Amino acid sequence: MTLVIAEKPSVGRDIARALRRRGEAYGDHGSFLVGRETVITWAVGHLLELCEPEDYDPSWRRWRLEGLPIIPPEFRLRPVKRTRAQLDVVLALMRSPVFKELVNACDAGREGELIFRHLVQVAGVDLPVKRLWVSAMTDEAILEGFDDLRDGRDFERLEAAARCRSESDWLVGINATRGMTRRCGVLLSVGRVQTPTLAILAEREKAIREFRPEKYFVVEASFAADRGGYRGTWVGPGGDEDRVKDPDEARAVADRVAGGEGCVLSVTSRSRTHHPPLLYDLTQLQRDMNRRYGLSASRTLRLAQDLYEKHKVITYPRTDSRFLAGRNIPLLRSTLKAVAGVSPELAAVAGPVLEADRLPISGRLVNDARVTDHHAIIPTLRAEAASRLKGDHRKVFEAVARRFVGAFYPPAVIVNTTVVTAVGEDLFRSRGRTVREKGWLAVEEAPWLERQEGEQALPELHEGAAVAVEGVEVLEKETRPPPRYTEATLLQTMDTAGRLVDDEELQEAMKDRGLGTPATRAAIIERLIEVGYVERDRRSLVVTPKGAELVAVIPTRDLVSPALTGLWESKLRAVERGELSREAFMSEIKGFVERLVGDIKILDVEGASERMRRVVGTCPRCGADVVEGKRAFSCSRWKTDGCSFYIWKTVAGRRVTAAEASALLERGRTRLLRGFRSKKGRRFAAYLVLEDGEVRFAFPESKGRRREGLEGGGASGEH
Repeated sequence: MTLVIAEKPSVGRDIARALRRRGEAYGDHGSFLVGRETVITWAVGHLLELCEPEDYDPSWRRWRLEGLPIIPPEFRLRPVKRTRAQLDVVLALMRSPVFKELVNACDAGREGELIFRHLVQVAGVDLPVKRLWVSAMTDEAILEGFDDLRDGRDFERLEAAARCRSESDWLVGINATRGMTRRCGVLLSVGRVQTPTLAILAEREKAIREFRPEKYFVVEASFAADRGGYRGTWVGPGGDEDRVKDPDEARAVADRVAGGEGCVLSVTSRSRTHHPPLLYDLTQLQRDMNRRYGLSASRTLRLAQDLYEKHKVITYPRTDSRFLAGRNIPLLRSTLKAVAGVSPELAAVAGPVLEADRLPISGRLVNDARVTDHHAIIPTLRAEAASRLKGDHRKVFEAVARRFVGAFYPPAVIVNTTVVTAVGEDLFRSRGRTVREKGWLAVEEAPWLERQEGEQALPELHEGAAVAVEGVEVLEKETRPPPRYTEATLLQTMDTAGRLVDDEELQEAMKDRGLGTPATRAAIIERLIEVGYVERDRRSLVVTPKGAELVAVIPTRDLVSPALTGLWESKLRAVERGELSREAFMSEIKGFVERLVGDIKILDVEGASERMRRVVGTCPRCGADVVEGKRAFSCSRWKTDGCSFYIWKTVAGRRVTAAEASALLERGRTRLLRGFRSKKGRRFAAYLVLEDGEVRFAFPESKGRRREGLEGGGASGEH
């Protein structure tokens, strides 16, 4: 018999459902399914984890600088406590003499490979292994995968890369976290990927903090021409600089041209062809969902995983490819038909493509050299089922579907026009942009097409045309600091190892040196928020004093260097390709850890713990500072004077940010906060308010609900 091991119960049952179409019948035994020729069981994510330091040596339980670096001679595994029962089932089945072959049906990627290989290692079996490698969870895709099971030995390099990633993260995380915590006297979390990601945010926050705005003046004139009016901005000698620092000079320009006559000196139009955007990988999908709808990267990943596993309407989402493989070509027309069946709107855009005798397929769509583990995210042959989707699930599916359909459309042609108008010796520049050929823009929006500052719809103009100055004004403006990162812009910067790159082709070229992988970046962002280094302020990511100070005091700049971490990621991919040995990679990491620990031991951290302490407001009971702690914002006098005021960081299942705690302490009331959960699991929105030194809920008036505490008495309780 054959034992099939999936990564989670739902996938195991999907496999059984598909195999039933070939006559296999399964009995359900709770933790596994028994058929005539196969037994299907599953992990529940990772059933095994790397041992903690104290599992190797009891003396390593204490966090001591003298005990660092901690480098085990070889890494060992231990059960994950909450899933121990399922681990026992899987290991018992693997060790049973009934089975002659194993099928690895865990997720087709680095993490899925590691989950399975850890199980084989602990089970101690030496059975032949076949690999199920699918990019969709439809019955057809699963059956096709079973018809083309691959030799498990072909994935040993993927296993090596997965082990390198896991063990290097452990070595850097354990040693850097313990070392920095003991040195600074504050509980810290340091990681191989999370810390350089924090450094990107901290560098931007520093630039914003140090920015000093400068006033400048712009002279704008309104012109009347035969075919309509338009605006122009005064430009200095040479026609480049439009900012005037001296207000008297700006007013002098305005006085010279007011009520005057001018002529169009030049009209320059340039056409630019914009090809359809490449198909989605996970990072690009997360960026678009954050930009359009404010969805976090982790939320988009959960939605996409649902669409893949539960609804089966999109392909494998944790991909880093934006291309399809040649083997996908025969299914493209059928997939387009399935998309057209979702809604009249999608039918309207898919229809013109389906009417063509042949699909327009180019190297921007199909490129075998750019597909490794999985192809780009596209709809599946079961896409019609998406017609029942609602809310955020529908938004994500629509984005994937429209990106797929748009890939078959012709390029868009945009005309950028620059007009220079002369009024005496003063020159004014006007810019406009028009869509000459809509192409794929008929299918989905393009953020770069949104009208920029100074752009306008220009009337028809020609050189030498006479115009009249209808009005002129001097506008006072200020230079602006660089914007804070959103998750969309941070994901892009992580993808390109700290560089903000707009060009799609250059982004592709830099992917091998990104921070983390598409599958791990959402978790990295959430981890930075969880440990108090970063906060969300609507769509922006803001570094806290604790996060900024950590980046400032870390002694080894390599640990906060996105470029070096990107280089490590490229080396992990080299291990995957067989170009670098696992031993060589781990030797480099161990050397780095030894140097890092040496630097930490001699680090000067005077005052760091105080600088990391964040004051969020004034205690309503005693007037002392309220400071941020691990689980609550609490009165700084609780140790000395016994003041018991605090605001839990987690209230009714929702995290309260420092900004929200500050608003509560300053104004006695937060804005309406969403995302709370009642004891019955129902979501609700409420204000947090201060009453007599207690934190309570207050509900919107329209709800007709009374004000109450979190536990019916006081909202300072943690739920």
